[in-house]
Amino acid sequence: MQATVRQVTLWGMALNLALTVAKFTVGFAVGSQSCVADAVHSLSDSATDLAVLVGVRFWAAPADSDHPHGHQRIEALITLAIGVMLGVSAVCMICNAIKTIGEPTGGAISSWSLLGVAVVSIFLKEVLYQWTTAVGRSCGSSAVLANAWHHRSDAVSSIPVAIVAIVGRIWPEVQYLDHVAAVLVACMLLRVTWKIAWPAIKELSDQGVSALEVKEMCRIASGIAGVLEVHKLRTRWFGNGVLLDMHVLVDKDLSVESGHRICEEVASEIKRKMPKVQDVLTHLEPFESTDIKGELTRLSRQVAGVQGMQSIQVRSFPEGNEAECCIQVDPECTMAQAHEICKKVREVFLASQLKIVRAVVHAEPLNLH
Repeated sequence: MQATVRQVTLWGMALNLALTVAKFTVGFAVGSQSCVADAVHSLSDSATDLAVLVGVRFWAAPADSDHPHGHQRIEALITLAIGVMLGVSAVCMICNAIKTIGEPTGGAISSWSLLGVAVVSIFLKEVLYQWTTAVGRSCGSSAVLANAWHHRSDAVSSIPVAIVAIVGRIWPEVQYLDHVAAVLVACMLLRVTWKIAWPAIKELSDQGVSALEVKEMCRIASGIAGVLEVHKLRTRWFGNGVLLDMHVLVDKDLSVESGHRICEEVASEIKRKMPKVQDVLTHLEPFESTDIKGELTRLSRQVAGVQGMQSIQVRSFPEGNEAECCIQVDPECTMAQAHEICKKVREVFLASQLKIVRAVVHAEPLNLH
């Protein structure tokens, strides 16, 4: 499968370089700024291919004494550098197009060569997109799929160039359309720049995964036999994977060996169910039991109007506990009064030291029989 990925990437780079040369040649020959901008877009595809082919030799290197976590951050640095260069080029093209918008383009917009290179680019890059997408899906590679969409964006950016050439053949008097198309292509390039650079920025700034993914990690870990609680989950992106460290609480009477066996099972299960997680560092702690339900019952009794409490449910999440319960009130109590009592109970729960982050309180009449 690696050979297939390498093959499609090499073909993509060769095609991108050929299109870059063709677009630059035609663009400078006929004086078309939109074609030159499109050439820079094709060059960005070549840069991405080259980064994948050359950079992988460095960021795929095993961990060493200087880089104990590996070298994947090199990929983010290379990606960010490519994004910055593309962004600077796009801004320069926009400024130049606006600065020269009063200058006529001459024969640029009526050139058959301009139309030809644009149509060929659209066709070839769409074929390359379909091929790269098929390879990316078959091997489950997000990087290959991202590169495929880069090919599609290059095909789309050639459409304004083709429109300029067609309109130029029909209405030669439209002299400034090429400048507008150059700005449009440059804006497309800025969009590609953002898509390339933003994930790298998030990784280099140690941004973690989403709250939903953290909850899923917590759920998986809590489902392992012997795990009584998990907390302090911390994640960060590292290359195309995620590093996770977490605290696992087990029965304080368990042996250290048994506790570590549970932690190993937690790490194995999380990596099995969430393949993006590359490494899991677990911290083993003894669980000190706290009668949360009993404490919630005691706290609810402090609120005037509460005559009982039942159906208490407590769920633990990384950010704290969620509590749900039914309080019993006087059967003669009005709906407004019952709602106010529930509100006060909820406020007491949230203000307690039990780390309640969400509380759902229902009211029902006290059964006196």
